[in-house]
Amino acid sequence: MYNRVFKWAVLVTLLLLPFFVYFIFVYSAEENFFRPLEYVGPSEIKKIETAEGIRFDTIPYTVEPWKFTSHLNKTLLSDSLKGKIYLASFFFTRCPSICPSMNFQIRQFQERFGGFDQFRILSFTVDPEYDSPDVLKAYARRMNANSELWYFLTGEKDQLYRTASHYLQSAQEDSTAEGGFLHTEQLVLVDWEGHIRSRIDDNGNLIGSYNALDPIEMKDLSSDLKVLIAEFEREKSRKEYKAEKEAKRNKKK
Repeated sequence: MYNRVFKWAVLVTLLLLPFFVYFIFVYSAEENFFRPLEYVGPSEIKKIETAEGIRFDTIPYTVEPWKFTSHLNKTLLSDSLKGKIYLASFFFTRCPSICPSMNFQIRQFQERFGGFDQFRILSFTVDPEYDSPDVLKAYARRMNANSELWYFLTGEKDQLYRTASHYLQSAQEDSTAEGGFLHTEQLVLVDWEGHIRSRIDDNGNLIGSYNALDPIEMKDLSSDLKVLIAEFEREKSRKEYKAEKEAKRNKKK
């Protein structure tokens, strides 16, 4: 009788152990397996009044809402990217210098992370007077871009330049620049809530964004994108678990 009980206890333990390990990782651990990325940009301090008193919450910087036209001649709103992780960059199709190298690097991320359903890539033109949806569509074809994942966007020039600043980047016309435009070569990593995210470097400095022309920074971006996906999956699992508990609680009432 004792041996039977002992064997049963061992069997139950073996069956339940993976669940408990997963439970601890997903719902309890904060930084046990990876260090979450930092938030980039000026945060907001929000005053909240509760029954227990007043508290102050730090609200991370969020990219301002925008609306542009894609290379498929469809309207795309920033709100449609809620729940998605994406890379943002600025370029123009006639760029004679850094854009081809930038977009070659971006295409590597399309190939590497395209299997993650919630991943997207946004490339904003800084030359909208030339880069019409048809021009962008032809360019996307040359880049072998997956149109369900990688969007090339155009719109009003002033709005595009303002949007660049909202991503904490620069874009402008400059007759002295090669091709007539100045724009950043940086890639910006944005999470599922519209917050810009990045790592802290070895010197304790916030990276902010990633230089597409620097192989080391592209390697760092790839690693950080994996971390952000892990954060997303953990948060998703927590929400699903809480929703399931709430449903069960309401069912008992």
